[in-house]
Amino acid sequence: MIDMFFMILDAGMIIAGGYFLYWQNKIDVRAGYALFQVFFAGILAALLVESGSASVAYIIFSAAFVTLVIMAGTSGLTPTKVIATGVFSRVIPYTKLSAITLTPLDLPNGRQMVVAIFNLTPRRFVRMTFRSDLASLIAVLRPRVPENIQIAVEHVQ
Repeated sequence: MIDMFFMILDAGMIIAGGYFLYWQNKIDVRAGYALFQVFFAGILAALLVESGSASVAYIIFSAAFVTLVIMAGTSGLTPTKVIATGVFSRVIPYTKLSAITLTPLDLPNGRQMVVAIFNLTPRRFVRMTFRSDLASLIAVLRPRVPENIQIAVEHVQ
């Protein structure tokens, strides 16, 4: 009975992995990787291995789940959607955004980075960091985002 449950979960995890892989392949402007996902995957892997189950369905579930958590750290922009970090609600169409705030930063090594906040609702947002200059990121975003969505630039003092 338990094996059947894990087989259903295995199928769901493999389908979710294919979905994530499809959208990660569409990313043309990559954001910084969320390193917390690797830390979280390590803790999950240790807990799942500690259970000591010899069921093949459970082992496949554990491997698929840890792989999904690692894949969930990838984020960026596609021509039609924002790909956020995390396992749930990752793929966000530009039409669901309410505003975008860009904050350019000059790094000590002379490179530039832009912190982007994509607002969905008053209490929900997605934050990403891009290793590019502000003008390049605006040039990519403006044609993709609907005209009614404001792109604001904030500078750090």
